[in-house]
Amino acid sequence: MNWRSHNKSCCSDKGRVNYIDRLIIKSASQVAKLATCLIGAGLFLSGDADSQNLNSEISLSQLDFKIAQVAADISVKILDLDFLGSGFIVQKSDAQSAQKYTVLTNQHVLRAGEAPYSIKTPDGKTYLAEIVSELTDDNHSYDLAILEFSASQTYSTAKIGNSLFLSVGEPIFAAGFPFRQTTTATTSDLTLSSLDNISQRLSVKEGRIAIILSQALEEGYQIGYTNDVEKGMSGGPLINSQGEVVGINGKHAYPLWESPEIYQDGSHPCPALQDLIIRSSLAIPIEKSIELKPQLKFSSSDSDIASIPNVDWLSEDYQVVNQMQAEARETMNKCKNEN
Repeated sequence: MNWRSHNKSCCSDKGRVNYIDRLIIKSASQVAKLATCLIGAGLFLSGDADSQNLNSEISLSQLDFKIAQVAADISVKILDLDFLGSGFIVQKSDAQSAQKYTVLTNQHVLRAGEAPYSIKTPDGKTYLAEIVSELTDDNHSYDLAILEFSASQTYSTAKIGNSLFLSVGEPIFAAGFPFRQTTTATTSDLTLSSLDNISQRLSVKEGRIAIILSQALEEGYQIGYTNDVEKGMSGGPLINSQGEVVGINGKHAYPLWESPEIYQDGSHPCPALQDLIIRSSLAIPIEKSIELKPQLKFSSSDSDIASIPNVDWLSEDYQVVNQMQAEARETMNKCKNEN
C-alpha cells in the first residue's frame, strides 16, 4: 500500500507571513542553534513488552536517546486482524473502573483494514478500540482519525507542541512502526499467524524540516521533512527536539504514483514547489486535530521530556541549514517567475 495512493491544513494564520517567508532564515543566531550532528539512520525500539528498553548496542547521543524514549512511551500499533499502521496516545480520562485513552492516527490507516480495530500499547498489551471520529468538517476532509480504548494500566500521553514555530533546516524526528517482510512469504500469505515474521519494531527516523506550506494540501498535509518515513509509520508522531508532537506522519517521499499534489482550494503548487513536495515526507500539523475536535483538551505529558537536554547545535551544521534554506529561496524565486 502506497500512502499517497490513499491520500491526495493547518488553518490559514492571520498575521503569518506567506510560505515564501516561512522558508527562509529567521535569524543567524537561531540557525546556529538548529544545527546538529545526528547519529544513525534510524533508532529502533521493540514494539512489544520490552519496548521501552533501548538496544544498548546502538550508540546514541543524549538527545537521540531522550527523543526515542518519548516516542516509545506514546506510540501504539493500529490493528484489525493484521497490522495496519501507527498511532499515538494524546489524552487520558479517568473512569470508575478503567482509564479511557485517546489515540490519533490517519484515516487511511483505518481504510486499509476493517473494524473492529485494536490498539497495541508499548507494553505489548492489546485493547479493543472504538472509532470516535474521522476528523472532517463542512469545508475540509483531513486524513486524521480518533480512536479510544479503555485500560486499567497507566500509559503516557504526548506533549503537544506548536508547528508554527518550526523552521526549515530544524532537526525533526518521525516515529512509527515500519512494515517489513522478513521471510519469503508473499503479501497475500501474511495473516495474523505470520505476524511474528514481520519486523514491527518502533523506528525513530531523524531528519530536518524541508518545507512548511502557507496553505495545506488535500487532506491537511502541510509539513515536509527529509526523514526516511516508511510504509507502516503512517499515523505516528512527528516530534521536535523538545520532545513535543508537532504533527502526524502520513505520506512518504517519492510515491510510486507521482500524481501532483493539490491544495485544499483546488489550486496547484508551482512545478518547482511540486518537486520539493514529492521529495519530502509529509505530515499534518497537530493543530488540525484540535481545530476540528476542541474536546481534545490535551493534558500535560506523562512521558519523560523534562530531562531532555538543551542542545547547542554544532556550528559546522550551520552550512547544512543554510543550504536547505537557500534551496527554499530558490524554489520561491522560481514560483514567482512562473506566476
